[in-house]
Amino acid sequence: MAKEKKSYDLKLSITKKITKDEMMGVVERAAEATGLYISHIGGYSRVKYPNSVHWHFKRDKKEPGLIDATFWKEGTRFWLIVRNSEPQWVHDTAPLLQEALKHELASL
Repeated sequence: MAKEKKSYDLKLSITKKITKDEMMGVVERAAEATGLYISHIGGYSRVKYPNSVHWHFKRDKKEPGLIDATFWKEGTRFWLIVRNSEPQWVHDTAPLLQEALKHELASL
């Protein structure tokens, strides 16, 4: 029997090289457009994705739940991670954040 996944990814297609600084601006504008704030910026799996940038998005400081995002410029990859156990607002908002990110990426 297959093991049930604990999360799912929402991927974004990046067709050109984007700097970390450019992506930081994209992420900040998309978060604002979606009514989210960035509660954490760090790295993600330094071995598997060296030099990656990882964000946590929240809607309210006191509210449970968050959306994870990771940008790995070496692989021109960007994805949102949503844990199945997150509150409903996370599942509802993650696709909106994905669309806002697509819009911001298209404007570069």
